[in-house]
Amino acid sequence: MSTLKNKIGITLTLIVCAMLALMALGPSGMAAATAPAKPMAISANAPTVNPDRTVTFSLRAPQATQVTLNWQNMVGRSPAANPYPMTKDANGVWSITMGPLDPNWYGYGFIVDGLKIADPANRDIWSGATSAWSYVFVPGPAADFMSDAAVPHGAVATVRYFSNLTQTQRQMQVYTPPGYSHDNRVYPVFYLLHGGGGNDTDWIVNLRANYIMDNLIAQKKVVPMIVVMPDTNVAPFGINALVMQDMFPQELLGSIIPYIEENYRTAPGLQNRALAGLSMGNAHARNTLLQNPGEFAYIGLFSWSMPQMFRDDLVQNHLDLLTNPAINRYTKLLWITMGNADDVNLSSGAADLAAMLALLDQYGIKYTYVPGSEIGANYGHVWDTWRHDLLAFAPLLFKK
Repeated sequence: MSTLKNKIGITLTLIVCAMLALMALGPSGMAAATAPAKPMAISANAPTVNPDRTVTFSLRAPQATQVTLNWQNMVGRSPAANPYPMTKDANGVWSITMGPLDPNWYGYGFIVDGLKIADPANRDIWSGATSAWSYVFVPGPAADFMSDAAVPHGAVATVRYFSNLTQTQRQMQVYTPPGYSHDNRVYPVFYLLHGGGGNDTDWIVNLRANYIMDNLIAQKKVVPMIVVMPDTNVAPFGINALVMQDMFPQELLGSIIPYIEENYRTAPGLQNRALAGLSMGNAHARNTLLQNPGEFAYIGLFSWSMPQMFRDDLVQNHLDLLTNPAINRYTKLLWITMGNADDVNLSSGAADLAAMLALLDQYGIKYTYVPGSEIGANYGHVWDTWRHDLLAFAPLLFKK
């Protein structure tokens, strides 16, 4: 009888120990014990930036038959990319070394048997309307302006607000400069708009606007300011372009600015407001200026474009917008820029760009046009162009 009790006791002890071991692993451990998963691809290592400025990328995908690095290029429309085959080792890790590369902030991803993914080992990731991208920074003097340098840093917050236009909760990114939380000053506000296919996170993740501003402030090249980066996608996809051009100005003036001025210490008056945007965001900024002159003293149009329909619509149906003297009266700076020839040709065409500037000349609208080559924006319709646009435009703002 005692032998039977001993066997039962040993058996119960083993069962309890096994259950405790599984519980210690948690739900995922228990699931793995009963139904082991076999992921197609898991993280190997984050990108390694080597001393010679080459970068090694790797991904563990033992079951994959083909893995390529999807590497963003500096021509074409961002985020255009080219595939580069990776090599698989005996442990199922695929790798490739690129470069040497110029100092910059590079976007990339992986294509695993036809499926595009971001790098699971890299926390620097951006998700847009059509894809997700990971990023790697190659340091060097040419990229110091956007580096995570040892300077005081501002704060970036994801802010939720109610839109009177869409009757929904929406979000924006808000940068407050170093020292904002420790003083009682009021600050000018710079509203900065993303391009087509993007969202409110573009200027932070893709363009490193917070680091650019931190470094400019530390070098005393800019006035410390609040930077507001909203999601401009307020119109339903596929809506008529001429209808769309009226919608974001309503969102900006009717919901975004009132929220910022109610919840942040903002300096009053149009002389303390700036607005700029890239590509589609440029169109939103332009339309806001034409429809509501006197709301912003500073306007920046990056990768300027005005398709024929907008130009014809303005001349034929809204001539009063082009002839409004308030544009020149209240706008201290209308600053227009493009990247290199690829940016001009992809945005609207060189002839169209000339026609747009001629239109402003015809109606006496004062502006400053700066070719990208003069400010280091030497690429096409890509992120690097717009980083240099911000670097050149921000120091012009809010100067007495």
